[in-house]
Amino acid sequence: MDEETPISTAAPPTLDHVIGQKRAVQQLRIALDAFFNDRAATGKEAALPHVLLVGPPGVGKSLLASIIARELGSECHEELAQNLSAPGRLHGLLMMAETGDVVFVDEIHELPPAGQTVLYRCLEEGRLFLPSDTRSVTVPPFTFVAATTDVWLLSKPLRDRMKIVIRMEYYSADELMLVIRQRAARLGWPIDDAAVKGIAVRGRGTPRLAIRLLESARRLARSQNDSTITADHLQRSCDVEGIDRIGLDPTERRYLEMLRTAQGPLRLNVIATQLGLPRRTVESVVETELIRLGLITKTDEGRVLSAAGVKHLSEVM
Repeated sequence: MDEETPISTAAPPTLDHVIGQKRAVQQLRIALDAFFNDRAATGKEAALPHVLLVGPPGVGKSLLASIIARELGSECHEELAQNLSAPGRLHGLLMMAETGDVVFVDEIHELPPAGQTVLYRCLEEGRLFLPSDTRSVTVPPFTFVAATTDVWLLSKPLRDRMKIVIRMEYYSADELMLVIRQRAARLGWPIDDAAVKGIAVRGRGTPRLAIRLLESARRLARSQNDSTITADHLQRSCDVEGIDRIGLDPTERRYLEMLRTAQGPLRLNVIATQLGLPRRTVESVVETELIRLGLITKTDEGRVLSAAGVKHLSEVM
């Protein structure tokens, strides 16, 4: 593959190439097979039922959305919900869709309540109601695909209109190793087994993070004019970025160090102040990962290191 080719172009092109997420892939395969069989039997133009992809960041929700469009042979109109706060932007996105197209909105929970109402009425009635007019515009049948990290932030009427709900999970280390090998092979990047394992361990169950580490290790290798990515290249690239043996970055380790040196539990506002980050960022981003990895616990008095957190800090010192 060309040296300048973006790594994203080596992503799995079809469901058959997707590694992991077996339940999600099975759900989509059943839905697609049923859709094609129904269309062949009736001869009518139709659309795949609307799909909601739910899961943590970086596990492939956007990838599955693009694969759905590819499997359908349809045009995919993609937008972030944050960009649809103005009513006209949402109307324009929905009116672009032609029969059988896919409209994909990422981070759908960020869509304002008024926009969610416009959207679910459009999905339910096949009409788009214009706020500045008493008229409505009929839209052709299309497939709406939405992705979210928090399904409960969606209004219940919108959740109810999503006929296929697919819940995605973090990857196992073995699955991440397969993902890394697949991506490296498609890019033509030689990589040894030790580097693959090291990336998988640091990837924390998240393909997006694992692929970023793969890119980082490859840059280090190429800076030394080496062709094969080795464990030494990975270690040196992680040292430069401050990433430790389980994938924690400097901010996450600093959080753990604060708890280790504290005389007791620390409150969130104290932690946020010392880290220089907003409370919401600390709680929704930093702490979420540390809790999932079992490194900290929350108590009524505040945050404390778990036994696993103490052990990890003792091993990286």
